[in-house]
Amino acid sequence: MEAALIAAAIPVFFLAIGLELLVMRVRGRSLYVYHDSIANLSNGVGQLVFGVLLRFLTVGLYAAVYEGARVATLPSDSALVWVLVFVGVDLGYYAFHRASHRVNFLWAIHAVHHQSEEYNLSVALRQAWLEPAVSVFFYVPLALVGFPPAMFATAVTLNTLYQFWVHTRLVNKLGPLEGYVNSPAAHRVHHGRNPKYIDKNYAGMLTLWDRLFGTYQAEEDEPLYGVVKPLHSLNPLWANLEAWRRIGTLIAKADTLGDKLTAFVRPPEWLPKSLGASAEIPAVTRERELGWDIAAPRAVNVYVGVQFFVIALCATGFLLVQGDLGPVTIPLAVAWFIASMTAWGGLVEGRGFALPLEVARLVIAPWLGLRVAAELGLPWGLEVGGAVLAQGLVGLAFVAPTRRAPRVEIRPS
Repeated sequence: MEAALIAAAIPVFFLAIGLELLVMRVRGRSLYVYHDSIANLSNGVGQLVFGVLLRFLTVGLYAAVYEGARVATLPSDSALVWVLVFVGVDLGYYAFHRASHRVNFLWAIHAVHHQSEEYNLSVALRQAWLEPAVSVFFYVPLALVGFPPAMFATAVTLNTLYQFWVHTRLVNKLGPLEGYVNSPAAHRVHHGRNPKYIDKNYAGMLTLWDRLFGTYQAEEDEPLYGVVKPLHSLNPLWANLEAWRRIGTLIAKADTLGDKLTAFVRPPEWLPKSLGASAEIPAVTRERELGWDIAAPRAVNVYVGVQFFVIALCATGFLLVQGDLGPVTIPLAVAWFIASMTAWGGLVEGRGFALPLEVARLVIAPWLGLRVAAELGLPWGLEVGGAVLAQGLVGLAFVAPTRRAPRVEIRPS
């Protein structure tokens, strides 16, 4: 994805989320949970900044195959070639998406997107940090055919942006278009954990592939959202690691070498023979299922919201200027962003590591801001970093006295 285009889209994402909230309020519906939304958005920011580290693999691999192994050179001024690259990218996305639900190590990455028990526009931004590093391999055939890297990057970016709007419960079916283009109704099915909805509707833009390969399922009743085994954590770092821990546990408990060696490529429901060979997908009903949240102190909630707004601004700026930053500054900045969002999840959950980590990342902010500004030839990095430090410390003065073990809250789904 082109970082500049995604960065430019961030204000549009937040405007759309605000509009969805307003429409919900007018209709008397409440489909957002505060902590869940912050966790969703934190995972999204995490993927964007982490993706800067991966761009040499994601962009570089495609470009290297195109330069060294393409069988043709397709013209970028042809309307037909543009249509074909969009269709090719959509098919590549379908293949990647379907594999991500059927191969354990790919599911360990992709599961992040499905962990929310809500369904709203913030869920669209809940993305796995490592996903770009594996999805690119499903697009390599396009480089072999001869689609130029710039065309590919544009098509992938627009395909991704299209998928934002389908993450809403406010839009019903699309009439005659339903079942032919990806829609909110079709994608709600994909996020459902009802047994009949599992592993259905992998479409990016066109449900043609689902119909062609037998994975299409129309929405019959509103799904219950989330994963079969709920995450029950607001920590974005843990959200990206938990499924890997699950695979590690399966390997440790497997009693045959074959099971240990193949655990990473088995389906997600697979279990070693010693544990029964396959896990059942439990039946779910809205009357029986309960959602999960944490009742944290108000000061913590306000503080985390303010800090997320500050980080969203910083991340947008980082995406716009990252091409001019050095190879040491970029990973330092990415680590700072990840530490920031990990600290907030810990603050809400009352974890002991959270306050020291939050103070540390605030203290580092002026130094990091000065370093970034120096590489960009700008004068105000120390001031920006100092402002991040100052407002954070003022906020922590209100947060620290209220920190107590939060109460786990069960709410109707």
